[in-house]
Amino acid sequence: MNYADLHIHSNYSDGNLAPEQIINLAQKAGVKSISITDHDSISSQYVINNEYEDINIIPGIELSTEYEDLEIHVLGYFININDIDLIKTVEQLNKSRIERVEEILFKLEKNNIHITLDDLAVDIKSTIGRGHVANAMVKKGYFDNYKSAFSSFLVKGKPAYVKGCKLSYKEAIKIINNSGGISVLAHPGQIYKKIVVESIIKDLKFYGLKGIEVYHPSHSREQSNDFYNLCKKYKLLITGGSDYHGKDCHNENFIGSYGIDKDLLNKLINYRR
Repeated sequence: MNYADLHIHSNYSDGNLAPEQIINLAQKAGVKSISITDHDSISSQYVINNEYEDINIIPGIELSTEYEDLEIHVLGYFININDIDLIKTVEQLNKSRIERVEEILFKLEKNNIHITLDDLAVDIKSTIGRGHVANAMVKKGYFDNYKSAFSSFLVKGKPAYVKGCKLSYKEAIKIINNSGGISVLAHPGQIYKKIVVESIIKDLKFYGLKGIEVYHPSHSREQSNDFYNLCKKYKLLITGGSDYHGKDCHNENFIGSYGIDKDLLNKLINYRR
């Protein structure tokens, strides 16, 4: 079990557990530090104001961004959740997400799939997305499972796909850093143009990137080693996490199954100081 798991999602984005449930699971697993990094949302961050026994909660977020024709995600740690620019950005992103989902539902309706916003059962403070639509399609009996619902209608090239509104990578890094946070490139192994990953990292560092998520369930051991070496080469911080969503599926990674040790966490904390 890792000392710190810095990539976890709650029911305020596309996870299915409340922040308190996540903290309880982490405590039982013996994880000493976690960050709940919901997509484009800081609604779960109220937990940083509470005191919990034997565990540290680091405020976090995961922002979806565009880099040329690629989608990349930028994690933010130690963000100031009261920062005005951060709050405004999150509110705008949430509004755009609602508009996108409404357009998706309209397209589904034309394909005889009748889903309403109420069917998504999403709290007003939560980040709404395609995952909620896919879950509703399963719940209402249109598909047997989440994967088939998502891949049949909601991905690029399918009947109900709608492109989402994303920040530029420069905006995301700036917003995180200006809020007092530490910006980190999430799961670089998922960038499909593998040959350009290093050039992307160099470019992002030029605009203020502070670290790379080296340890992630989608990374092979070889990839993690490569990203570790890139951190050393470009003097970037090393982070990691399980990307836990709490979904009831056979390949879910438990909290603490991926992450970083105490020494790497201390480097992150000391850098922030």
